[in-house]
Amino acid sequence: MTCFSHTSHDEVAITRNRYWSYESVRQACIRNNLYTRGDCEAYDKMLSFVERNEPTTKAMYLTAKDIAAHSKDQPITNVLYILENEAITTTFLIDGRDDI
Repeated sequence: MTCFSHTSHDEVAITRNRYWSYESVRQACIRNNLYTRGDCEAYDKMLSFVERNEPTTKAMYLTAKDIAAHSKDQPITNVLYILENEAITTTFLIDGRDDI
């Protein structure tokens, strides 16, 4: 058993950074057979939105809603799950460093 004690002088600043990209969302769509009912213009518009926005909950919802609307039998919640697990990369900094 490992024990961890936390005292007030052990406080650290932890920063979480989340990223997605045109390519990461495109690959998630390909792997999961999504956006099969949309045309190239709509697909590019959705992916361009991804490039212009950080993966906030709102941006993820809007993207998932668009993907679900252009996919067969995909609830928005499933597309959100796919985006979170396949298209978004999360990194952490501890006290401004990633080498800890």
